[in-house]
Amino acid sequence: MTRLSRVMEAVDQLHSDELFDVDVVDVTTDSREVRPGWIFVAVRGTSFDGHTAITNAVAAGAVAIVAEIAPNGPCGVPVVTVKDSRLAFAQIVRVVTNGPATGLHIYGVTGTNGKTTCATILEQMFALAGRRVGFIGTTGNRFAGEVLATNYTTPHARALADLFLEMRGHSIDTVCMEVSSHALDQHRVWGVPFRGAIFTNLTRDHLDYHRTMEAYGRAKKRLFDMLEPDAVAVLDADSEWTPYMKRHCKAERTITVGRDVDADVRIVDVDLSLRGASFALVRRRSDLQNIPPRLECTTSLLGDFNVTNAAVCAVMCLAEGISDADVVQHLSQVSGPAGRMERHLLPNGAVAVVDYAHTPDALDNALRVLRKLHADSSARPHIHVVFGCGGDRDKGKRPEMGRIAALHADFIWLTSDNPRSEDPADILRHILGGIEGAVRERTTVIEDRRDAIRAALAAAGPNDVVLVAGKGHEEYQIIGLERLPFSDAAEIIAIGTAGRSGSM
Repeated sequence: MTRLSRVMEAVDQLHSDELFDVDVVDVTTDSREVRPGWIFVAVRGTSFDGHTAITNAVAAGAVAIVAEIAPNGPCGVPVVTVKDSRLAFAQIVRVVTNGPATGLHIYGVTGTNGKTTCATILEQMFALAGRRVGFIGTTGNRFAGEVLATNYTTPHARALADLFLEMRGHSIDTVCMEVSSHALDQHRVWGVPFRGAIFTNLTRDHLDYHRTMEAYGRAKKRLFDMLEPDAVAVLDADSEWTPYMKRHCKAERTITVGRDVDADVRIVDVDLSLRGASFALVRRRSDLQNIPPRLECTTSLLGDFNVTNAAVCAVMCLAEGISDADVVQHLSQVSGPAGRMERHLLPNGAVAVVDYAHTPDALDNALRVLRKLHADSSARPHIHVVFGCGGDRDKGKRPEMGRIAALHADFIWLTSDNPRSEDPADILRHILGGIEGAVRERTTVIEDRRDAIRAALAAAGPNDVVLVAGKGHEEYQIIGLERLPFSDAAEIIAIGTAGRSGSM
């Protein structure tokens, strides 16, 4: 245990009462978890203000209160006021858990789209290179053969500390993790000693939280702000936000990768097929000694966007000392994560694809890939898309996703996707507002997601492609306050498939 005075030395304080000379057992932002010897940090959330629970926390045995607003009058224990309670919480967590990430090589991936795929590719490539690897992200937290379900892309600071400690206990030496904009904005990863970081892209998402793209971008750049000089940052050269991220990056080894002619490492000679893709990486900077002048690569992942995902991961591995030959071999062996371009063959020869595409950019990419890969087929397949938009989230993207579906799909099936507290019919009307032209007559609205999937699959002809977008790996549907069991892939399998052929 650590003395209270030492713990509070780590906190950016505005004001502090005189501190008692007591031991601190732990820290929490949930007053219901408080036990004798704990510090309670009052956080203002979207639905509950922790400042209203200070009295309860003291009654439960809290030895100190950290808050942005001091309570009216004495509360019986020292109160430390701070500008940002979430930051203070992360600072305290690091002290009471005694630097939980010490000794771990941690690689973070941030961006609107591609986080899960890139983190999964890195996880597999480092493991194939002989490292003991842990994974933290949307599809679960896993290490040493264990898979732990998660409600967050990036856990809160205390839960993250526990994960690091548990991984160290299982002799994990490398962690590949997704780093969400919420986590960065809320300081969940404050103090995490990232060895490397990848930036994929920044497109419209989470504006219900960030409000503006500028605020969204500021949150993302925090990952690069916190890198040490000896870290490595790999940035997608084709994103318009990369110059901004690069300006704020503290890592001395910052490498841009992409098709842009000014990229430090260029992606050239891309050849896409239903079997995957081949491409070459061409080094343009002579000081990048770990990266060869030209490297021929292949991947089983499909689509232009997955070429970029594979390329940035390959460059990260090269920068971290994995040999050229191993990078090429390992990249050819990796598979995509569940619910990302996950293909299921239907008995009549049609193909159903489950993908997490829940943003305008991701839906555009997924539909473009499917259209392009099947364009040369003599069967002239139709593209069907089944999708909706989440409730209580950015409403502005709904008509935009409708517009994108109308641009690329032959048949559209609008349905629910975690409507939460909103009326599903209202959400569907918002999406429908973006669908214009002839495809409007080929748009069907079916509120129940199970029924919509079944209708789309029943309508699909031989060789047609049905993209079921938005939920990917998720095994639930949030309706009202209930989280009900539901899986897009399971629904497709239940209807009857000729088998899953894996991720594209």
